[in-house]
Amino acid sequence: MVASDPVREAREALQRAGLLERQDAPSIVPEVIERSWRRSISHAVGSDRVSEDHRDVDPESTLYRAAAPVLDRWQEQLSETPMTLFLSDRVGRIVARRLGARDQASRLDEVHAAEGFVFSEETMGTNGLGTALAENQAVLISGSQHFNDLLAPITCAAVPVAAPGGSVLGSVSLGGPVAEGSQLMLSLTAEIGRQIETRLRAESRPEDLALAMSFMRYKNSRRPTVVVDQHSLLANTPALPFVSVDSHVLLWELMKGHDWRRSPTAEIVLPDGIRVVGRRLDSSTEPQFVAHFFDVNLTETLAQERAVMPAIEPARVRAPRSDAVMVEGPAGSGRFKLALEIVSSETMDEPVTAVAADDADWAEVAEAALTHGRDVVLRRVENLGAGDAEALTTLVRTHQRSVGRGQRTSRLVLTLAPDDAPAAIRELAKSLGLSTTRIAPLRASPDRIPGLVRSVLGDVDPSGRFTVTASALQSFMQYDWPGELRELRRLLQDLVANAPSAVIDSRQLPEHLRRGNKTRQMTLIETAERDAIVRALDLAGGNKSTAAELLGIGRTTLYRRLRQLHIEGDEASL
Repeated sequence: MVASDPVREAREALQRAGLLERQDAPSIVPEVIERSWRRSISHAVGSDRVSEDHRDVDPESTLYRAAAPVLDRWQEQLSETPMTLFLSDRVGRIVARRLGARDQASRLDEVHAAEGFVFSEETMGTNGLGTALAENQAVLISGSQHFNDLLAPITCAAVPVAAPGGSVLGSVSLGGPVAEGSQLMLSLTAEIGRQIETRLRAESRPEDLALAMSFMRYKNSRRPTVVVDQHSLLANTPALPFVSVDSHVLLWELMKGHDWRRSPTAEIVLPDGIRVVGRRLDSSTEPQFVAHFFDVNLTETLAQERAVMPAIEPARVRAPRSDAVMVEGPAGSGRFKLALEIVSSETMDEPVTAVAADDADWAEVAEAALTHGRDVVLRRVENLGAGDAEALTTLVRTHQRSVGRGQRTSRLVLTLAPDDAPAAIRELAKSLGLSTTRIAPLRASPDRIPGLVRSVLGDVDPSGRFTVTASALQSFMQYDWPGELRELRRLLQDLVANAPSAVIDSRQLPEHLRRGNKTRQMTLIETAERDAIVRALDLAGGNKSTAAELLGIGRTTLYRRLRQLHIEGDEASL
């Protein structure tokens, strides 16, 4: 006869009753467990399925680098025991697992309790890692208290792990068979969490602590507010919908570029239409800014518009249907793609003929296509010579007259890089008086970079596996991009093909991007010093304290030289 399990029966009764029915759990179910069960039901979590959400983990993340030595030491203490240590990031993804006994591996792998899989409450229901994050407190979950029956054979204790500024970075859990579970597990896990947080404080920049102190003044504000410096962004709860790697980098670059001597307040409109009002903070030796977001009621609408917004958003002047249009922009800026968008937005699936202006028979091919009702994109008009001006004029004027008489319904779109065109072609383009859509050079519109990176990365990495860190995105925004969008696409293709992990950071970028566009050439001594620091950081795995010891300098001195020599650390802040 199978023994009854009153805890499991209480959970199943709650599942049958549903959240709308009042169903008090019996006293044997702690309140924290009942709350977690209710959240699990609201997320429609299955009670017999494993997590299928898997992504590569970043072994260079701040949390992992700080926690790995602690986990390794405790693994030695737990050797030959049935206990296992888990570390998750802030979304509940397991980033590290340390086995006390090797024979536990296959059992844990069966339920996907392994690196890369998500154990949030939304995915696996009530469990140590996920519930500690959801409750932001230590939890002990045993047997049938787990929402997922596959986890019922284990007991796990877990605590959240916080950065020096108070933000939760993840959770750490100690798990083992139910028969081995006790309150002592909770005490051990809490100690492990404290040791990880101690290492986080030791490795944090002094500027991070100053930023955290500044943030404390605003975190309870009802207005969406962030405090930002070059490496970090702290947001209160109302501001969370506005926060991303893109918004951090964009805010920093725009705030840094504001003339604070002329005005103590910066008013900025982000590409998605949200208005931001910022001020500079004087509480640190390094630049820090506080930013308040407005037009909050538009957030959902703007987010939907942004999701379908094309990657290139120049100021457009659309021509009437069946007229001739000019698309101007630097070579490689995506003129042809935009020309096709202009045509396809009105002709749907009708065929389009693309003609290169440097083809010998360009005029004849374009005229024939227009005559037969096909839309034409005449590419790279800047490659025409002065002797081609008459042929181009004839093509455009003949088409306009035919459209005006109702003899044609086709459309002509020309692309031109004015800076590369002969003077005669530039003057002719002006004299034609065509409706013109212009694409600004990337160097003149760095605020477009985050959106372009996201769009191009989606093209070259359809699986969505790769992400770009904040410091890499800052390097992108500080670069001139002489090859425009074509150069950006080629770079991201190379990075996706050759990156050692799914996280693209500034250390993987070419040297000319890492250095950015500095206004002063470094001396030979500065160059040698910079190379020595970069090598020391690589040898130390990014650990600043270890790198300072290798260089024979103090940690504070190292931080100062990192700033002065423009050496960006992807994981230098929390």
